[in-house]
Amino acid sequence: MERLQVVDLESGEKAKGAVRHNAENDPTWKHFELARRLYGWTDTFRERFLDPIARIDRGKLPGPVLGFDKEDYRILAWYRLGKNAFGLDDEIILNEVNLERPLYSILETVLHEQVHLWQQRFGEHPVKRNYHNQEFVDKCESLGLHPLPVVGAHWMPADGPFEQLMREHGILKPDFEPVPEGEKREYWMPPGKKKGRSTLTLWECPDCELKVRVGVSKDIELACMPCTRKRGESVTLVRKQ
Repeated sequence: MERLQVVDLESGEKAKGAVRHNAENDPTWKHFELARRLYGWTDTFRERFLDPIARIDRGKLPGPVLGFDKEDYRILAWYRLGKNAFGLDDEIILNEVNLERPLYSILETVLHEQVHLWQQRFGEHPVKRNYHNQEFVDKCESLGLHPLPVVGAHWMPADGPFEQLMREHGILKPDFEPVPEGEKREYWMPPGKKKGRSTLTLWECPDCELKVRVGVSKDIELACMPCTRKRGESVTLVRKQ
């Protein structure tokens, strides 16, 4: 797979800058505060770890586009290979379900995804699909992150240079209880089975209170047929979330 070329600052990077500016300056967005904080940290990670020295043979490592979406609780975040729906490269999506984790852990995740960005831009062995090859693992290990080969998980909390940077900013590593042998969960998951949050939209009949979940987020019209026949007119379901 050919490595992504540095995009034109007058097109892709300019558009990404506009997305970031809006994210950092729109207080009506529910992720406004966190996005502003995380964007700042992506700059810090780039300057400290990923592209600290200016070079004349290539441009600076591009910044990411940060987004948030609801995913299975076992997913922390993911880096999009190629362009997103708006034609922008370097998108990192964080799972809304896991935003209550300690800041230390969230930033560990952000740096992990930013290493994917670095590899696709400047690495010698960029990937064709999202997985951890040896180059990715080695780069993460050099920063204090400990990903497993191939699969998208870490086998222990971050330490080393990452932990040192966090300490410089007053962010301490949280205490993680060891996972008992034979228990199938990651170290960052709390004990016990966590109920995942549905990504489907909930609708309810105003008459009989029938509830259904639909995998369409936009506004649609759904009718409860038993109540419609009973009333002699269409009874439409009401969107609850």
